[in-house]
Amino acid sequence: MTDFSFTRKINYYETDRMGIVHHSNYIRFLEEARCKMLDFYKMPYSAFEKQGIMIPVLAVNCSFKQHVTFDDVIEIKPFVKDFNGVRLTMGYKIIEQKTENLVLTGETKHCFTDLNLKPIRLQKQIPNFYDKFMDLK
Repeated sequence: MTDFSFTRKINYYETDRMGIVHHSNYIRFLEEARCKMLDFYKMPYSAFEKQGIMIPVLAVNCSFKQHVTFDDVIEIKPFVKDFNGVRLTMGYKIIEQKTENLVLTGETKHCFTDLNLKPIRLQKQIPNFYDKFMDLK
């Protein structure tokens, strides 16, 4: 499990008429954190794409625990929940920084594919990335 976390401030445009973050924005927050985590571990999305590998999202599941509003600061903690070389499940926790309250738990499911969206085995294509994911599992 990783200790990586990503902190961001809530923007006004991410809120709805009630003044709280609109639920659709959380999927973007999870993606931001996932990309930052891959950068942190020297596996940027661009490196996958240069090798002709895509990482499509297969499913998203979120459980909202508490709302956040404009100017709140959240800490997103992504982690590898499951990985088998073809499929990847990422888990997430979002914490409101000031109160340390749990805002959201969630997960995203992915697979590794070629440019034609045919599943591939990461161990065969980029063995060092496969090893890094195994270490994070």
